[in-house]
Amino acid sequence: MAAVLKEIFPAMNQRAPRALVVDDHPIVADAMATAIHAMRVFERVDSAGSLAEARRLLTEDPVCNLAVFDLHLSDAEGRDTLLAMRESFPDVPVLIFSGDDSLESITMAFECGARGYATKSSPMSVVSNAIRIVLSGSSYIPPEAAQMLGLTARATVASPVIPHESPLHLTGRQQQVFRLLLEGMPNKVIGARLSMAEGTVKAHLNTVFRMLGVRTRVEAILRARQLGLL
Repeated sequence: MAAVLKEIFPAMNQRAPRALVVDDHPIVADAMATAIHAMRVFERVDSAGSLAEARRLLTEDPVCNLAVFDLHLSDAEGRDTLLAMRESFPDVPVLIFSGDDSLESITMAFECGARGYATKSSPMSVVSNAIRIVLSGSSYIPPEAAQMLGLTARATVASPVIPHESPLHLTGRQQQVFRLLLEGMPNKVIGARLSMAEGTVKAHLNTVFRMLGVRTRVEAILRARQLGLL
């Protein structure tokens, strides 16, 4: 099993694959954990009912291949939930699983470093596909969001690989910053990784966004995919 998982998901570490489900509704959390187990990808699936409990579990054992988060928890809300998670555990990819399907919330989630966004109204086959895409090192954006942004649905999958020969003519630092954005890192984390002020990170991203003709991270991921940069 371990060898098969390593071949399918090369981005996963070599320890037993582990997932964490964070939702303050026990029935929803149990259903998601059961569905993840059924994928036969993870050997361990933990559950937490709050951001505080999730942080405790990850502090005790920070090796985690995927965290599936509800945006609205009893002790944290929306942006605060995701930023707290991404800044404290930047190497744990986060898939948002929320009942909120608004473009505003989807955009906000990616601005804060989510690697994927699936709605609770989606069939479990869609959620499972989103999980597999995130585990492969890519990003999952709902096709509905792409359509609302006027971009093609085929651009909902993005790989965090930027070709050396980019038609955007990015500088080395711009490529580094953009690559970390595609890996789901918030600006604060990008700055720490590159020993760069957060304001400088924003300046680099603003330049990249202007080159792509976009204003948000979601649009940047989709546009780069359309242009064949990913």
